Amino acid sequence: MHQTENVNPVEAALNKLFSTIDALSTKIDELNERVDYMGSFVGLEIGEDGKTEHVEPPGQLAGLSFDVLNKLLPAKDANSVRSYFLRVLSLFRKYIKSVVVFGSSKTKTGITSTSDIDVAFIVDDTDIQKFTLEQLKERLFSKMAEIARDFSDKIHAQAYPLSEFWASIIKPNPVILTLLRDGVAVYDTGYFVPIQMLYKTGNIIPTRESIDSNIENAEGLLMLAENVLSTKLTLDLYNSIVAAGQALLMEYGYLPPVPKEVAKDLMAVAVEKERVLTKEDVEKVDEIVKWFKKIDHGELKSVTGEEYAKKQKMTKEVVDKIFDILERLREKKGLPKPAIDKDLLKSPGGSTDDKYMKPAQ
Repeated sequence: MHQTENVNPVEAALNKLFSTIDALSTKIDELNERVDYMGSFVGLEIGEDGKTEHVEPPGQLAGLSFDVLNKLLPAKDANSVRSYFLRVLSLFRKYIKSVVVFGSSKTKTGITSTSDIDVAFIVDDTDIQKFTLEQLKERLFSKMAEIARDFSDKIHAQAYPLSEFWASIIKPNPVILTLLRDGVAVYDTGYFVPIQMLYKTGNIIPTRESIDSNIENAEGLLMLAENVLSTKLTLDLYNSIVAAGQALLMEYGYLPPVPKEVAKDLMAVAVEKERVLTKEDVEKVDEIVKWFKKIDHGELKSVTGEEYAKKQKMTKEVVDKIFDILERLREKKGLPKPAIDKDLLKSPGGSTDDKYMKPAQ
């Protein structure tokens, strides 16, 4: 039978206390090391006489000294940017591989007292699985911009995930190449400066795939622009003239017809019965509706600027005329005129509501 050893409760308590003191002492040592590290990192060091001296940041922490900012920026801006970098690094040092100043701050081209200070952060995304690359970029950009506001409204920061940075080297990206050409690494852990050296010695060469990708993008963007002109803009005219015709018919007490019936009903009511519109007005409505339907059904593949301008003028003439008619009808009835918040419609995004983005029903 095993005999239980008697334990002195006081001794056990003391042992536990000493163990706790040892753990706290270790933590304090770690914090002291952290303070020393941050002090040397920002270029400050406490001498034996208790005075603060300025020293260069340790080479392994920065591709170039933070003092490079004084050569690129006025003193006030340099101090703001330096403080901004330190705040970001203190929060995300584990993930930040490089901090680069570029743009007019570096090239001095077109720089003014109000010019933006362009900053790029290369951030390690290789162990981040929670977000997609686009979500990560959006979150990083938002956070970097939020922090920047605490220091200067001139700082314009952009975050590039490391995987995207590497991909842009393999398949050259003009934005990244500009960064490599004009950028100055203020902080680097060995990711930016070596690649910049490869670029400047002519060792980053566009591949056939990257050339094909660029021309494919060019063709795609051109098709998109043509599609916006031929579909989105014509849809706006279609919706506008159909809605105006439906509004006039409703003012006379009729239920709004479907778009393809608007011209027919306007001819019967607004031209032949009420005589407020002309036959030519209704023919314009019919032309716009049929024009859009040809585009929507793929019968008409493209629209010229001249053709769009002509149709836009026709639509405006009819819509303005119907609006004037509605005002006169309301005035005759002693009712308020149609209430339209034109300032809202003119504001950015003011007409992007879903009801403006779909064909009139």
